[in-house]
Amino acid sequence: MRKARASEKEIKQAVVDALEVRTCATEIMCAYALAHLGENTVVYTGTCEDEITRARELVSVGAAFAVNCVTTLERHLAAAKAVGISQEEITTIVQLAAFIKGKAASHVEHLVGVVEEKDVVSHGTAAGACG
Repeated sequence: MRKARASEKEIKQAVVDALEVRTCATEIMCAYALAHLGENTVVYTGTCEDEITRARELVSVGAAFAVNCVTTLERHLAAAKAVGISQEEITTIVQLAAFIKGKAASHVEHLVGVVEEKDVVSHGTAAGACG
């Protein structure tokens, strides 16, 4: 983000936005799991976000991709397009998120010594879903 000339405030906001997406994805997964166990739960209303901005949506798309939350990713892809983010920008942020996600998975997998390098690359960006 520094290479893109983001200020300290913008970097901090990006971190807050990414953590908010992760929290929302966790809430969705919790409600989904409890519903399948037959428990009455509050249905997720999708009100975690308040202000829609280009930077916030770019960060949110990347974070939703990184936490494998299809529901959240679909919502942020729609919001990104609504605020004028191009498909090229979305592709770039998803590629960056995939790279970061793959690096994190690689480090964890090497730490526990479960897979060889070539396996980490193929599994580091596996798709998943929530909700």
